Formats: sequence, structure tokens, C-alpha cells
Amino acid sequence: MSVPFVTRPVILFGGKGGVGKTTCSAAVAAASALRGIRTLVITSDMTPSLSDIFDAAVGDRVTAIGRNLSAFEISQEAIVRRWKEKFSRDFYDILSQLIDLEALDAESRHHLLDYIGSAPSLREETMLDLIVGLVESGDYERVIWDTAPSGETLNLLNMPKFIRSHLTAGAKVFEGLDKIGKQLTGRRSIAATMDEWIRLSERISRFVREQTAFVIVARPEALVVRHVERLSGTLREYSVTVRGMIINGVLGGADGGVLRALQDLQAEHISVLEKLADGLPVARLSLAQPEIRGLDALRKAGEALCAGLQLDH
Repeated sequence: MSVPFVTRPVILFGGKGGVGKTTCSAAVAAASALRGIRTLVITSDMTPSLSDIFDAAVGDRVTAIGRNLSAFEISQEAIVRRWKEKFSRDFYDILSQLIDLEALDAESRHHLLDYIGSAPSLREETMLDLIVGLVESGDYERVIWDTAPSGETLNLLNMPKFIRSHLTAGAKVFEGLDKIGKQLTGRRSIAATMDEWIRLSERISRFVREQTAFVIVARPEALVVRHVERLSGTLREYSVTVRGMIINGVLGGADGGVLRALQDLQAEHISVLEKLADGLPVARLSLAQPEIRGLDALRKAGEALCAGLQLDH
């Protein structure tokens, strides 16, 4: 699947919905922080549960959870906020060359920019830009990213390439308008603005390719195994670096009866998952009773996961 033993500042935890991505990512983050690594755990799932798992209030801004550990539930509002801070001025300049924005009242202009900023492709590009900014701030040595279900995440990782292609075509379309618009307004041309966005998308693309690694989270179940088979192939197509795999919810110590039969079935699925890991580190997490919640429980589970994934630093 990819070269093993890669150490990168951003580790994505992904897989089918319901396999325990958030618990595993929070556990690895807690263990990393305990080792003295300045760690940020983020979730881009639109139904976040970091607050429940840490048993602490985590919101849509970076929140300190413990020593060396912070968390961030990236909401739609946080993404739009980032987009407005970084990109709305450019959009305003472009739109003002195409329509009479000044004729609109302030509330209408505000709603128009909100509407543009919430467009799916821009939302995803802005989310990646936000994460790049957090990493490049130098405040964190490791960023653990609890992603949305696999399909959404892979679309997200491919978005810079899509955006770049779209903008390149758009820049050519607007060249003619630039000749008129710039003479009339004296502002930076539309094509020049788009060239700047193209460079940003290229930078984000390089970051995703060079600074991130993917951890597949799975459970020893037939449907999940099939999903991992498809996911493994797609990750290769996207040229995503894979760090390893976590197999969550593993039964142990069953003496007989139904539990023993289920454990035998899990063993078959685990064998297939380990083959799909293709030599990469595989960590196992036993079915936990009670649930893994709070820093102490997360640190304990995280130590086992870090050892299995060979995240020694």
C-alpha cells in the first residue's frame, strides 16, 4: 500500500462510519501528548463526538484539553469564518467587476459572500487551508485528524487538484474581461487573483502529498473488510501515504458458545485485514467494557495503539 515507518506531522484516521475513528484518533492524540509531543486532535466530521470522548467541552475553536494536548471540532461556521478572513476580499473584488455590488445593501452583500463561502468545493479547500495553517503555525508537532467517512475524506484530499484544474480554465475565460475591468476599476485582474488561488491549491496539494499519512481504522466484520478492500485500492489511486491499520473491537478470552464462534469469525476477518495492510504496522484494540472515555482511559488505549502503529515519537 505504501512505504512503512513514515513519520509525518499530520495523521489522518479514516474508514467506514462506525468503526471507532474518533476514539482511536483521540487515544493516539492523548498518548502522544503524554510523551511530550505538542498534539492537536481535530475532527472534520459534521457530527463530532470529541467532547463526549474526552469528557470535556470541545468547540469550533482550538481548545486546551490537557498538557500538550488541544482539540478542535471544525464546524461549518469555523470554515466560513476562515473563508471570510482569507478569501472574501478577493471574491468581492472579482464580483464587483462583474456586477454592481455597491447597489446591494450591506445585509445582501453579507448573505452573498456567506452563500459563496459555503459552496462544497470552497468549503473543502478552505478546510484544508485551515489545517495547513494550524500545522504551519509551529504550535503543534503532531496533528491527529479524525476524518469523516472515507468517501468524503478522499474527495476532500483530491479537491486541490480539482480546484486547480477549474481555476486554470477560469483564468483563461476571464482574460478578456480583465482587459476591460482593470481599465475601468484599476484593481488587480481576475486572472491574477485566480493565479494566486492556483498557487495556493498547488501548495495545499504538496502539503497533502508530503506531510500527511493515513491510518485505516477497521473492525473485524464482513462489511468493513469489503470496505477496506475498496479503500485500499482507492488510496493507492490517490497516491496517499498509508501509515498502518487499526483493527478495533477485537474479542478476547471467549471460553465457548456464541462468543467463541464470534471470536473465530473475527479471526478470519482479521487475517484478511492484515493481508490488506500489506506489511504495514497493524494495531489491535480490544472490545472495551466500559467505553473508552476521559483522558486516563484514552492514554492507556493510545499507548497500545502507538506501539502497534510504531509511532515511537
